[in-house]
Amino acid sequence: MLDCSLVERLGSPRRILLAGCGGGYDVLGAIPLAHELRRRGVEVELASLSFAYLNGLEARQDSEHPNLYAVDARAATERAYCPEAWLARWLDETIGGAPHVVWSFDKTGVRPLARAYRALVERLRIDAIVLIDGGIDAMLRGDETSLGTPSEDLASLAAATSVDVPVAMACVGMNAELRDGIAHAQVFERIAELSRVNAYWGASALVAGTPAVDAYVRAVEYVFAGQMHQKRSHVHSVITRALAGEFGAPAPHVWLSPLSSMYWFFDARAVAATHLFLEDLRATDSIWEVAARVEAARKAIAIRERTAIPI
Repeated sequence: MLDCSLVERLGSPRRILLAGCGGGYDVLGAIPLAHELRRRGVEVELASLSFAYLNGLEARQDSEHPNLYAVDARAATERAYCPEAWLARWLDETIGGAPHVVWSFDKTGVRPLARAYRALVERLRIDAIVLIDGGIDAMLRGDETSLGTPSEDLASLAAATSVDVPVAMACVGMNAELRDGIAHAQVFERIAELSRVNAYWGASALVAGTPAVDAYVRAVEYVFAGQMHQKRSHVHSVITRALAGEFGAPAPHVWLSPLSSMYWFFDARAVAATHLFLEDLRATDSIWEVAARVEAARKAIAIRERTAIPI
């Protein structure tokens, strides 16, 4: 699954932070990668830009960075949304080294998020970061027909690339964002653009029946069961259905295909450097400020018309 030489491109790190870009469920996309990295002897830490009300859960708030929380199994409850806590609980029950922590960031602007990232990298002696995006919108450049749900993804991209370690991006769940208006012809055009600057690092299929993917499917099922009365992840529902061999359009704004269950790897610094307005977001303090600047930037540039793939 790592034939794209991700580890080598990151400088053969000993400790990697796998961080969900936006939404508590993005970090679930790290599970196959974490499994493979651990098998290679790499130590893995998990992080997430969370949608949970972290201050209302049994989670340890950092004294120096109040937007950073250590979330473990004690925070798992059916009464509150927090997939990170249920993931920590699943890790406790399936692999050694309990208690496991998913380091969770409150939704903020880039400046406090970047400070929290830097603190985490220093404390955990992290050698490299891999941003995990559920979907494909985090790698877009900014002038596409739709950016999906860009605020959290772009805040994470700006924050992580402010840290002085190698940073990659892994997107999983292509096709899952049809309901957000993503134009996939423009996605492939962006991949080609990143290829020209050696920033597209390849793709790897998640193959059903392999240990890494079986672990991922079990983790998704476990977290969904624990969050039965909370919002479930549309993206991971799409991925698991594609892994089961489903194909086509079983519902409006859903198209299942083998593309849905693939990792797409990129040099995150190049994604950031070629983005049209990411620099405008770096001086933000709140996520609402990020959203406002994204909206203003989009109004100031020419948005491309939707195109289709001729196949």
